[in-house]
Amino acid sequence: MKKYLTIILAAVFVLGFAASALADAVTAKDDTKITLGGELRVRGWYLDNASGTRRAISTPTDGVSQGWYDERVRLRLMADVTQNTSGYVALETSSGTGDSNTWGNLNSKQGGVISILEAWILHKGSGLLGIPAGLKIGHMPLALGEKQFLDHTKFGDDAIVFFMDPSKELHVGLLTAKLSEATSATNSAADIDGYVGLLVYKLDKDNTLGANFSHVNYSDGELAFSNFGLHANGMLAGLSYNTELDLQFGDESPTTEFGGYGFLLGLGYKMDPVTIRGQFAYGSGDDDAADSKNKEFQVTSGNDIHYTQIYEYTTRTAASAQDLANSGGRSSGIANTTYFRLGLDANLTKDLMASIDGFLLNATKAVDSKKIGTEFDAKIAYKIDKNLTYAFMVGYLDTGEWWEDSVLTGTPSEREANNKNIIQAMHSLVLSF
Repeated sequence: MKKYLTIILAAVFVLGFAASALADAVTAKDDTKITLGGELRVRGWYLDNASGTRRAISTPTDGVSQGWYDERVRLRLMADVTQNTSGYVALETSSGTGDSNTWGNLNSKQGGVISILEAWILHKGSGLLGIPAGLKIGHMPLALGEKQFLDHTKFGDDAIVFFMDPSKELHVGLLTAKLSEATSATNSAADIDGYVGLLVYKLDKDNTLGANFSHVNYSDGELAFSNFGLHANGMLAGLSYNTELDLQFGDESPTTEFGGYGFLLGLGYKMDPVTIRGQFAYGSGDDDAADSKNKEFQVTSGNDIHYTQIYEYTTRTAASAQDLANSGGRSSGIANTTYFRLGLDANLTKDLMASIDGFLLNATKAVDSKKIGTEFDAKIAYKIDKNLTYAFMVGYLDTGEWWEDSVLTGTPSEREANNKNIIQAMHSLVLSF
C-alpha cells in the first residue's frame, strides 16, 4: 500500500510543478480539468494540570505543564472529467490515528506516513426519470444534521451515497457506510455497518428543515441500533438559530435495549460587527447499569471540537455507557452531558476576528455531584496575507466536584487536592493554496 501511496504523491507533485500555481486549474488533452490545492498547518501547544501527554485523554491533576509543536500537510486533487463525472483525492500526513506530526526528530526526516484522507468518484445527471440525481462512492466525510449524533467529517468513512433532488428545494439521500471491517485480530464475525436515509427541505433562502434515520448493526447480531433525527437551521427576523432532536432505540444485546435522546438549541443575534450567541444542549445519561435499558445518548462524533476546547477535546467526558464510541473517551459529544453556552463573535477589522465563550457543564446523570465545571474559551484570528492566517486560542476549565466523585482516585482529601483547574492554549499558522 505504501508503494501506491508514494506513486500517487509523486504524481501530485509532478502535476503541481507543471501548473503555474497549485490552486490553478490544469486542462488535460481530453478536456479533463484538474484542480490542485493543499494546506500547510503549524501549531504550538501549552497544557497545564492535565494528566495525559500531549492531549491524550486527560483528567485534572497537579502536574507539570507541557509544551510542543506539531505540523500537518494536506494535498488535494480534483479531476472534473466531464460536466457530470468527477473524482477527488486528498492526501494527509498522519501519525498513528492522528493527523499531525510532532516536532523534534534530532536532525531526522519528519516521522509518520502519508494517508488517504479522501478518495471518491461522483457521477450526477438527470437520467433517472428526468430527476437530478447522483452516485458518490469511496472514502468521504459524513455528517448528519447539526452533527450531534454523527460527525465523521474529520477522517471520513468508506461509503456509497445515492442522492436525488426532486425539486430545487428538496434533497433526498440514501447511503451505506462501512464503519468497521472486522479482522481476525478483532472479531471475524462482527463488521459494523451503517445505513442512513435523509430528507432536507429548503423552506426559503434562509431556512432549512431536515429529517434522517440511521441504523447501525453488528453483522453477528449482537447490536442493532437506530437513531431518528430532526434538525433545522436558518434565520428569522434577524435571529439565527440551529436545533436538533435525536431519539434512539434498538437492541444493545439480547437483554438490553437502547433508549437515549439528545437535544440542541442555539440562537444568535448580529449587531454588526458583533454577534451574540446562546446555546443549550442535553444528552441523556444512564444512572442504572443494572436495568435492561441503556438510556445514555449514543454518539459517533469524530475527534474534533464541537463546543468546548478542553472538556470535549482534551479531557475524558461524563460518557460511561457508549457502544458506538469509547466510553469515557475524548470527543463523545453531548453523551451524558448538559451544557449552557453564552458567546460573542466580533469582526474587529476586515482581517481580524475574535470570539469568547463561557460554558456551564454538568453530567446529566451522576452518582453524586453533577458539576463538571465552568469553562471559558477565547479565540482570535488574523489574516496576514491571502490564504495565510494566524490564530490563537486559549481555554480555562474550572473543574467541579464531579471529577472528585466520579473520576479521581484516593482519599477525599487526595482527590480534592488533585482536582486542579486545566489551562490549554494553542496558536497556529495556516497557509492554504
